[in-house]
Amino acid sequence: MNTHFLLTVVFVAGVSAGWLGKTWVGSVSSELADKVSDTNPGAAARGDNETNDISPALNFNISDSNNASVKNIAFTDESPAIAQQYSSPGKAAVGIFSRLLNDRLYDEAMLLYEETVRLDQKTAVKLKSTLVDHLSNLSTIRNNTDFSELIERYLSIYYDDIDVLLLLAEFNQKNGSYLEAVDVYLLAKTYVYTDIDENNLLIHFNEFVKEIDSVYTIQKDWFSLVNFYSHINASGLMTSSYQYRQALAYLGFGDKAAATDHFKQLVDDSLVGEQASLALSRLSGNAHEALTTDNAIHEISEKIALQQRGSQYLIDLTVGREDTVKLLIDTGASMTTLSQASFYSLRSSADAVVQEKRMFRTANGVVQGTVYLAPEIMIGPYLLKDTKIAVLDFDMATGIDGLLGMNILTQFHFQIDQENKNLVLTGKNKSQGLSP
Repeated sequence: MNTHFLLTVVFVAGVSAGWLGKTWVGSVSSELADKVSDTNPGAAARGDNETNDISPALNFNISDSNNASVKNIAFTDESPAIAQQYSSPGKAAVGIFSRLLNDRLYDEAMLLYEETVRLDQKTAVKLKSTLVDHLSNLSTIRNNTDFSELIERYLSIYYDDIDVLLLLAEFNQKNGSYLEAVDVYLLAKTYVYTDIDENNLLIHFNEFVKEIDSVYTIQKDWFSLVNFYSHINASGLMTSSYQYRQALAYLGFGDKAAATDHFKQLVDDSLVGEQASLALSRLSGNAHEALTTDNAIHEISEKIALQQRGSQYLIDLTVGREDTVKLLIDTGASMTTLSQASFYSLRSSADAVVQEKRMFRTANGVVQGTVYLAPEIMIGPYLLKDTKIAVLDFDMATGIDGLLGMNILTQFHFQIDQENKNLVLTGKNKSQGLSP
């Protein structure tokens, strides 16, 4: 923080019989005062008599807007322009809050925010606007580390804030974490209390789905698009329009049976029923062949043994050719994930390169994780180069190191053979001279 930044706002209460109302005071915690005094010894040494009972480093008082008046505002080494900016308690709080955010003092910023929310709703609205603008800027410039740290601190307190959750969903979208963005939209949906919030959420989510559908369609990545809609369906956010688009993705992927089944479910729908009926008529001929030409299944397939645990399946992965981890197959996870304990126990963890900080939704809520680039990962006989893995501070069941996510699975056409407990991978040339 700027070592010359010092603000003292002094409120004077009336002493006559005409005094009305209450005056309340909110102050930054001693933790903040200690931080400022550590970097501003001059302020600590001043020892003004009026402030002997509180920390002289950085004080701010917030008063009831109907009563107390400001007697003076004292600054140290600040220009008159800045003094003019802080001509009221509300502006002072906004200025301090903005300064704390810019200086990455997020814990102190949240202390100030919490006190302001408790004592002065009008000023709290201004702080919220400042926070949203700051987060939006961090997202725009792709400062993923600061964005993740700040939003994690905020959501740990105000977990049901729709505006901030929408920012997190957009952040995940910008970073290609589409399934995680869906999870955040679902989380936001559980906290919708008003029609305005519900409509706002719906608009954002529809626009998000359209954009991702367009990205995958242009790339002709039908498998990822099918999985995207499957995740939406599993999240309870499916609509008939999305189901129709998923049926088209199945056609692109070459799965006529699945497409037909989806279209049949939609023929009576008031929104897309006519389109679904037309699609079924065309499917009775060979009109879909043009869509499947580029999606023939490759000849190379491999079966990888799985271990069943309840209704789920575990698979062994080799990291760096020497470390083996046991992962739970999770098609709802956009990125392969390891717990911190498992990752740091790997000999090859030293070879992984830090990429960024990112927010992830887990069973315990939204948490921050670190994304690493692993130089080599082997799944069965296949060697994958420069694969992203997320490392999170979360607990897995005994004997499980993490989750096998879609960033690895989507590099193949895959299916789980439940009868024989195998993962069947198709569509990538097998690495030569390498073994698991």
